[in-house]
Amino acid sequence: MNTERVLIIKLNEHIEGEQKLKERVSSAWKINLDTVYKKNITHVVAMYHQQVIADYTIDDQMGYYLTGDDAGRVWFNLKDYDGDQPLKGKTFDYKTANPATTKILSELMELEVK
Repeated sequence: MNTERVLIIKLNEHIEGEQKLKERVSSAWKINLDTVYKKNITHVVAMYHQQVIADYTIDDQMGYYLTGDDAGRVWFNLKDYDGDQPLKGKTFDYKTANPATTKILSELMELEVK
């Protein structure tokens, strides 16, 4: 059984442009950095209306904002996804109020809408 975890970022607006989308997905999320690090999460997807609109890999850095409006929120350096389980274009029946969650990949795949 595949126990790889995916970080799911749910967006509440459609963002035009690949660079703007990557910038939005990489910044200011309320999730525990230890969760991402200890569970070895490297795959990040951006979802809009339950459809994956972008696939990323966490690159070489991630951290917390220490001050300002985003204090306590997590940021990531992202690059285009380079793994073997791309999810871009897939739709999932995945409902959660939290905009940043993690899910085991095999469990997420069971929620795919075909």
